[in-house]
Amino acid sequence: MVSSTCISCLFATGIFVSLILTIAGVFGIIFGPKVIQNQVVKQLPLSADSDKLDSWINQPVPTYIQFWLWECVNPNDVVQQGRKPMVVQRGPFTYIENKTKTDVFFNPNLTVSFRQPTSYTFVRHMSAADDSLPVLMINTPVITILNIARNLSKPAIYEEIVNLIAEVFDETLFVKRTANEWIWGYEEPLFKAVKKIPIVGSLIPDDHFGYFYGRNATDDGLYTVFTGENDINRLNYINKWNGGSYLTYWNSTQSNQINGTDGSWFPPLSTDKLQSERLYVFSTDVCRSIYLTFDSHSSVLNIPTETFSLPAEVFNNATLNPENAGFGNLDSGVLNVSTCQQGAPIILSQPHFLYAAEHYQAHIDGLAPDADAHRTVLQIEPHTGFVLNAQERIQINVYLEHDPLFDGLKNVPTLIMPAVWINESTVIDQKTADDFKSEVLRIFTIIRWSSIGLVIFGTIALFTVLLFLTKRQRQRKPSLLYAGLNNEPVSNHDEVN
Repeated sequence: MVSSTCISCLFATGIFVSLILTIAGVFGIIFGPKVIQNQVVKQLPLSADSDKLDSWINQPVPTYIQFWLWECVNPNDVVQQGRKPMVVQRGPFTYIENKTKTDVFFNPNLTVSFRQPTSYTFVRHMSAADDSLPVLMINTPVITILNIARNLSKPAIYEEIVNLIAEVFDETLFVKRTANEWIWGYEEPLFKAVKKIPIVGSLIPDDHFGYFYGRNATDDGLYTVFTGENDINRLNYINKWNGGSYLTYWNSTQSNQINGTDGSWFPPLSTDKLQSERLYVFSTDVCRSIYLTFDSHSSVLNIPTETFSLPAEVFNNATLNPENAGFGNLDSGVLNVSTCQQGAPIILSQPHFLYAAEHYQAHIDGLAPDADAHRTVLQIEPHTGFVLNAQERIQINVYLEHDPLFDGLKNVPTLIMPAVWINESTVIDQKTADDFKSEVLRIFTIIRWSSIGLVIFGTIALFTVLLFLTKRQRQRKPSLLYAGLNNEPVSNHDEVN
């Protein structure tokens, strides 16, 4: 028969093991993710022998770029009567980006340098029409030449330019070209003629025009980024672009500073600081660094992500956002980038003038800004900083200045005319998502559910042991009482009898 001492030892052992299992589970829940995260972080820095190097050089997920061209449907009313332009967006015209990093070189200071040539291939089934579709749009070459000549402050040259445009080339404020020509460029006879005029000719960089002219099969500069080896919070942050850490376009050192990543990859996110986090991105498209702020928790193909979006304050005027004092004096919602566009009067905004000052929208009919469709949004996996879904949107506009000397502008008030808006997007596919879950997220899931299982099992075991112990204690009390009665001493009265 098992002795009471052995039974007590078994109960003590059961309680001890149950507590150990429960405590281990609690520790796993609290500290397990941090331990695994540290292991994940060790795998993230870039190096010549990194497992991630190939996918960093050759992006495994396709990127698409879509163009919507703004066609003016009432050009005569605008030019002759000064009425508001009525615009209709034509598109999208969709192209797949073919890009790979070249000239990759790891530097001794834990940075890596590279170029990224990009070519574009038209994707008809993802487009509204063939890119040979003619579209009537604002004549940006004419506006560009007028703007450059006007800035020279030489009236004689300006009048000569106006006469050349009106009498020799018979140019109008709106002109029809194919979508492909508007996007990728065409030879512009007016540019060729103006290049022969002293002074102003040297300011015309090329005799071609296109909103993305010179961008196909080329790169946008030499990047040097931090590898993250000595500081994971600097992973993929740009150290230099074309050899410099500052731009020369803007009016302050802060505005010219190159800050952030290229938007394709970020350091791991700190989940307890999401509400105050700013993710900085340097974009050659907008000629400056911008930032995104936390929007919401989300998921992509069942992978938990954090959504960041471009807030209105990024393009607010200096009165509303003093940080923007160096970016010019236009009203909120737009950015004058003519200084980085060879003098072309190009103004950037979010599509449909989303978040822009009301008077910009009031000058144009046909706009319908929608935050869900027109803002820039990134969905980021927090453990790795990988961008699983990117929708980067921008609108190119042309600054039209009332001009009594040019027939096309003498009845038109000064306004900002939409030309084209763009969405550059990438979303992981199911295979990439499954691979990511298997390689990265599975261990988090195993640790989490194993820890929860230990807590549940340990707690049940502890209660079970305590239940049996309590039951045994209750059973022992009557036995002890019975034993005590049987062993009661004999009284004197009993002895007499």
